[in-house]
Amino acid sequence: MNNFAKWAAKQKRILIDSSMSTGLEERGLNLNGKLWTAKALEKNSDLIKDVHKSYFDAGSSLTTINTYQASISGLMKNAGYSHKEARKLIQKAFDVAKDAQKISNNHPTWLAAGIGPYGAYLANGAEYTGDYHLSDNEYVKFHKERIEILVNTGVDVLLLETLPNFQEIKALVTFTKQFNVPSIVACSMKDATHLADGTNFKFVQAFLEQQENVIAYGLNCTDPRIVTNTLKEFVHNEPKHKDLIAFPNSGARYNPKVKKWDNRGISTKDFNALVKEWLNIGLKYVGGCCCMSEKQTASINEHFF
Repeated sequence: MNNFAKWAAKQKRILIDSSMSTGLEERGLNLNGKLWTAKALEKNSDLIKDVHKSYFDAGSSLTTINTYQASISGLMKNAGYSHKEARKLIQKAFDVAKDAQKISNNHPTWLAAGIGPYGAYLANGAEYTGDYHLSDNEYVKFHKERIEILVNTGVDVLLLETLPNFQEIKALVTFTKQFNVPSIVACSMKDATHLADGTNFKFVQAFLEQQENVIAYGLNCTDPRIVTNTLKEFVHNEPKHKDLIAFPNSGARYNPKVKKWDNRGISTKDFNALVKEWLNIGLKYVGGCCCMSEKQTASINEHFF
């Protein structure tokens, strides 16, 4: 058990950061492109650092390194970086988060490796459908190098996020067993009872509950209005469940063609009312995803921590 896992086991609630993309957009960066937030790694790392620091200062104990979209394959194919350059950018993402951690006003703080699904690399919205099919070896090959770089740099936890495909979840979780770094699995849901690819989530839960390297699981980047029923389903399926995580988006809708969210979504007040429900159900890790920024993080911290 590493230091983060030991610390987390003693906490009743853990506040995590919200969206890197929203933070960057609020700072004037246009993210329309296949690299999305990874676009900022080369020339706008100062903005990334400021987003991380702002989340820490807002009360977050755990920030996600900006590597969700920064796979080796994605950086090379979608932006023309060499293999060496792609590796350096992933290392840089860690260094930027570490620098922000050093100057933040919140302690203790931890760094999570953001590991997005193969569907994010496709840049067509597949992270919300799970509509892709690779072999286990192909999934491992896709994720392997990014994870190894981040583990070797010293990340505290692997955040395997927005995972919509059960086969990919199994391959990825099995691969990460070899590291002395725990994993948190956050899934992309179709509805309260099904993974995005249509798999009944009770089968996903049964698998995750058996994996020693997984210290928490749940959902992210989904409509916050389904989270209460989803958490109730989780508890019903596995009454003695592991720690649960939820960091939904604002309830806005995503257009994969233009890489933008509409301006709809629930208010901070309504989101906090839902957070209260989730915490009463037994949620441990809470935060926000797309369209959520440090203002929401600060509000959650003020009301519940």
